[in-house]
Amino acid sequence: LERREERRVIREAVAGLEERERLIIELRYGLSGRREMTQKEIADLLGISQSYISRLEKKILAGLRREVAGKI
Repeated sequence: LERREERRVIREAVAGLEERERLIIELRYGLSGRREMTQKEIADLLGISQSYISRLEKKILAGLRREVAGKI
């Protein structure tokens, strides 16, 4: 039951992201039925550098951690 609640909170937090941020997280971690992709694969898909994807991922994950911190 606890794990189910954790997943729900995380899904809601991811759903609240901006479209590009959500896409990056879904692709990176294989969410929403997508396959897991490397930062390089995502960068190539979106036409940006791998280092920029890395910076974005760190920023997005920090925001998600803050979002779910008090809920889990």
